[in-house]
Amino acid sequence: MKIGILTGTRPDIIKMAPLYWEAKRRGHDAILIHTGQHYSDHLFSGAYASMELPPPAHKLEIGECASPAESVGKMMLAIDLLLREKQKLDIFLVHGDTLTALAGSLAAYLNLVPVGHVEAGLRTNSREPYPEQLDSRACDAASDLHFAPTSLNKKNLLKEGFPKGRIFVTGNTSVDTALWAAKKPNKDALSFFASHGVDFSLPTIYFSMHRRETTMSKERFTAAANAAFSLSKKGYCVVWSIRPGTKVAIRECGLEKVIKKHPNLHPIEEIPSYSHIVHLMQKCRLILTDSGSMQEEAAALHVPCISIRYVTDRPESVSAGCNLLAPPKDARSILDAVECAEKNHPKLSSSKNPFGEGNAAQLILDAIEKQKGKFVHWEQ
Repeated sequence: MKIGILTGTRPDIIKMAPLYWEAKRRGHDAILIHTGQHYSDHLFSGAYASMELPPPAHKLEIGECASPAESVGKMMLAIDLLLREKQKLDIFLVHGDTLTALAGSLAAYLNLVPVGHVEAGLRTNSREPYPEQLDSRACDAASDLHFAPTSLNKKNLLKEGFPKGRIFVTGNTSVDTALWAAKKPNKDALSFFASHGVDFSLPTIYFSMHRRETTMSKERFTAAANAAFSLSKKGYCVVWSIRPGTKVAIRECGLEKVIKKHPNLHPIEEIPSYSHIVHLMQKCRLILTDSGSMQEEAAALHVPCISIRYVTDRPESVSAGCNLLAPPKDARSILDAVECAEKNHPKLSSSKNPFGEGNAAQLILDAIEKQKGKFVHWEQ
């Protein structure tokens, strides 16, 4: 089969890689397509290389966009042209809740190309995370096959009226990649973090804040930043991953000089590879983040996670006991969550991972092969 695999951001490059590996292993024609939503060397070509993927067969040049709407529009038109005139596919796989997934699923649906949604059915019943909840819901509406990471995700889809026979509980491919990366040699990673002053002899926290609802709110962002400052003063080694949106928020909140006053706080803009990130996680006492994927990776690696959010689309991790929710209303609420995590650290770090066994790509390909010839359902 010709299986299109759409990527656009570093997270979905990472999480779609196991599907490429598994499709190729089974002899399928796996065709990588990159929208260019993330286009810097670090977030695009560097991510492809770190996941041992070849360059994409189709790299769409959408350029820098002034708004999410412009980005979606340009990506839709580019994917539409590709599917109409250049690339025939048996099925088109999109991932998660990105603008890339939104554009790709709609363009494929309107061209009668069957769509498989990887990481389907994640819901908060809220506007947050923004705009990811819209992206996820729209992708599901445009998809023919739904690969739900958990039984809760399946229940969400069933409540919304999606056919039971087109929903497959597979686990999340983030577990596949986290376990894969954890087996990689870590010498280069240790050298890299040492060169940035990271001292793993101290209890270490991986700190990552990049969601739009966080970075565009001064109240939320400063609450999280102040918590990081307090933790570094208490003796934690805080490794702060600086994404493009994070960098802008730091500047707009006037925090550049404040960060420099904390010797135990280490802002790092570009961590070289995914295996570096996973090795960092494995060295951590705690992970503090507003990320979605990191909740899954932390669970897979058995590192207690604190989600600095009001709601999470991965509530399974909270129910399983490996993740705590810390609303960013002020620094105190986040620090209280850290104290709770420390008191219950053995329990959190030994909690069962609710996101699968690391074989999600196999189960997704099993479902695709079983559904071959009947991807699209028309009413009889």
